[in-house]
This record gives sequence, structure tokens and C-alpha cells, in this order.
Amino acid sequence: MMMTLRSGRFFGHTLRRRRVEHLEFVESCHAACSRLDRHVHNRPYFCVNEEGEYLETFGRRKRICRKGMIVFHPAGETHSQAHETDVRSLNVEVSDAWMQLLSDEVGPLDVPVDFQEGALAGVGARLLAAWHLDDLDSALECDAMSWEILGAVARRSDLRSGDQAPRWVRDAREILEASFRNPVGLPELARSAGVHPVHFAAVFRRSYGCSVGEYRRRLRLAFVCRQLASAKPSLAEIAQQAGFSDQSHMTRTFKQFTGNTPGEYRKRWKRGHRYHIGLWV
Repeated sequence: MMMTLRSGRFFGHTLRRRRVEHLEFVESCHAACSRLDRHVHNRPYFCVNEEGEYLETFGRRKRICRKGMIVFHPAGETHSQAHETDVRSLNVEVSDAWMQLLSDEVGPLDVPVDFQEGALAGVGARLLAAWHLDDLDSALECDAMSWEILGAVARRSDLRSGDQAPRWVRDAREILEASFRNPVGLPELARSAGVHPVHFAAVFRRSYGCSVGEYRRRLRLAFVCRQLASAKPSLAEIAQQAGFSDQSHMTRTFKQFTGNTPGEYRKRWKRGHRYHIGLWV
């Protein structure tokens, strides 16, 4: 079973930890040739790699994390690591309350983001320097620079939100479209995508504006509409083909979301009344 790490917990040997306002700082190290199996964190955090190099697999993607790199991990992201050398890193976890405030201001931070160079790399270096001073002034510096990094994550996430959905979300959508008659559950879809169900649900809704269940229902109803336009199949046959438990189930659902029974829709179609029923897929 994949492990979910509770708040403030990180793998490896903990060198030092400190709480500053709504941020939890945890410095940890990992020995060369060690591995971390797939796991998730129940809170978002970013990591500044102080020393060493490791290969990280997140979802279906991989990245090499080198010294100075900053990586943001959204809550529920599935990832694993293979440490090629001794690795030391500073992990900064954000409390639920502040993450909600940040989300309200800039939108949900639910995509992984990394920074390898540029101005933000300098911010990461200054954050590490302040972290090692360990005094009252440095605590304020760590707090301020952490929010600067999170602000950059928010801007990068906002840019990505205008792009097409991640490949794994599009793959999951194709699975739904090919098997909407069958009861494919969210955990199964998330497992095939290589991400945690919580992360899967958030990114799917962000990409397509509805939940997985709502999207599958729309697929079924759109299929019913196409079949009703044909004079051949009976209502019972259409219900079975669309994956409804029976004709009554299909009729109740169809009327709830279109305002018409399947029979009424078919009659209107035959009379040449082509009208929009508010469905999209």
C-alpha cells in the first residue's frame, strides 16, 4: 500500500526542524544509493536541494533534481526518488489555512512546478543562507523568501492553467470515453495515471470543469441522444447499451438533466425539432 505522510513528516534523517508562522521547515538528508518508494504528502510543500543529485518520478514524468533546484509538490502528488549521491534538502510545508488563503487569491496550486535557474534560484540560495543563521531575523527572512517562492509557483501554475490538460488527464479522459458504459472508478483511473486520487480529482475538475462522475454521466446522456435520433433501438436497448441499470433509471436521469423523457426527445427529433439540451462532452 502506498504511504501517505502526515503533516510535518518527511523521509530521511531529519537534521533540524523549525516552525515559522504557518510554514514548517524540515531539513533532511539521504544516503547515496538509497531509494524512496512511491508516496504522497497530505500537505503541499516545496523543496530546495542543498547538496547532491537524485532522480524523481512524479506521475508518469521524471526529473533530475540537482543542487540549487526548487521543486513544488502539490498535496496528493505521487512521487518516488532514487538518490545517486548523498542528498541534503530543505523542505517547506504550507499549513492548510494559508494554502486556502493563497488558493483564494491566485487559484489552486495543484500542479507540480520546478525552478532550476534564474532569479528564483538566487532566492533559494538566500533562503538556505538564512536558514543556517538560525536567529530571529533569519526566521523573518525565511518566511518572506518562502512566500516569494510560493508566489512564483502561483504565477507558473497560472500560466500552466491556460495550457492544455496534462497528458495523464487527457489519457484518463480517453479511458472514460472508451468505457463510459462500465463502472470505472476514480481510484482505478488515478492508479492508471500514476497519481493520488485526491490530486487526480482536483486536476480533472480544473481541466474539464466537472468531476469524473459528472463527465461520465454527460457521456452516457450524449450517447443516449445520438441513439434516440435513430428509429432502430428501443428505449430498453439504449438504456442497456449506455450502461444504465434499466430503462427507468435512464428515463429518470435523462429527464432530470434535459427536462424531457427519452420518448419525448425522440418524438421532437422526428418532427424536426433540433434543440439544445444543455449537454457537452
